Amino acid sequence: MVLNDRLLSDAKFYGKLIGILLDKEDTISGKIKGTALERRVMILKVDPEEYPDYLIRITRGVIPCLSVLTPNMELVGIIESNNVDYMITSLKDMLNSFETKRIRPVKIPEYTPEPLEPSEASIFDTVNKVIDQQKADFRVIEMIKTISRVEKRYSTVEKFLSPMDEVASYLLGGGDLKGEFAIYEAVKTIKGDSSKLEEYVKDGKVFRSSKKENWGLLIDEAIVGYAFLMSYLREGKDEYLEQAIKIRDYVKRELETEKGFRDTVPKDPLTSITYLEPLANAEIAIFLSALWQATGDEETRRMAIKALGIASVRSDFLGVSARIAHSLLRLNHGILTSIPGNYEDVRVMLNKGVNCRFKQGDKCAEKLEEFSGLGLED
Repeated sequence: MVLNDRLLSDAKFYGKLIGILLDKEDTISGKIKGTALERRVMILKVDPEEYPDYLIRITRGVIPCLSVLTPNMELVGIIESNNVDYMITSLKDMLNSFETKRIRPVKIPEYTPEPLEPSEASIFDTVNKVIDQQKADFRVIEMIKTISRVEKRYSTVEKFLSPMDEVASYLLGGGDLKGEFAIYEAVKTIKGDSSKLEEYVKDGKVFRSSKKENWGLLIDEAIVGYAFLMSYLREGKDEYLEQAIKIRDYVKRELETEKGFRDTVPKDPLTSITYLEPLANAEIAIFLSALWQATGDEETRRMAIKALGIASVRSDFLGVSARIAHSLLRLNHGILTSIPGNYEDVRVMLNKGVNCRFKQGDKCAEKLEEFSGLGLED
């Protein structure tokens, strides 16, 4: 990780602050090298795509951003600008204000909200937000495709989909995913395309990217685990289910807390600050609910419900509500099949212990189409 023990020790010894530049390029270090600023602050460049666990703790989500910290992980201030000269001038002013005690650093707070009860109303909320033309991420698209296929009253809602980003566009058949990130490989697998997913996982630990600098992020663990389950659903190979179980075990061991699941494995003083991120908890709920379908393991179901409690704190966000909806469809209205295949329905999961072709609750059927409709009421 970026904030190692030696760096923090040096910062304390020399009385320096730490400036974390979240940007793809280091635009500052060269300009302050050899100046008085270099004796007052250490500048560390952090790739926001590689380290979203830093981004979420010390920024407002605006990039480029220079966040200034004390060696004790107190936040002195945040500078947001594309203008390097402005950023340096603002940094000088900030340091002067800090040294003359006109700025008092603040402790970076934990985020551990009280869980809420998840609601199936999230299913209808997802549909309504899509109709209102809110941008859809790949999970929203996945949900809407299922709903429009199996629920007649929503058969035309798919035409309202507007992709949020390149991942969403890819799932809709547009373009390719460039960059060697675990999430990209997982989405390729979920779609049914070839990928290098196995290269990003070791004993349940998922590496953020091919750089293998960062690992154990809840969002990555969740999407990669789900991708293995989609391979298991299509091909029926136990090795995919075993990979998913290892990821579940890693998440339980490294990320579970009393209320929900941490966004990342603690690796340094910054990532040790507990943060229960709702979107990531919603994502892990999808994975765990699908794994529960595949195994019938009640501990896995308990974990999924716990994650949904934190996710429900931000159910007003489209991406979160779609993930809550997906998980609840699996937990409450899931369909088990004994036959591997390519089922484009988020309710379906392979379970080799099922004694009929398709099963929902106590009902068995020969065709998936017999379970048309979600069985929900507004």
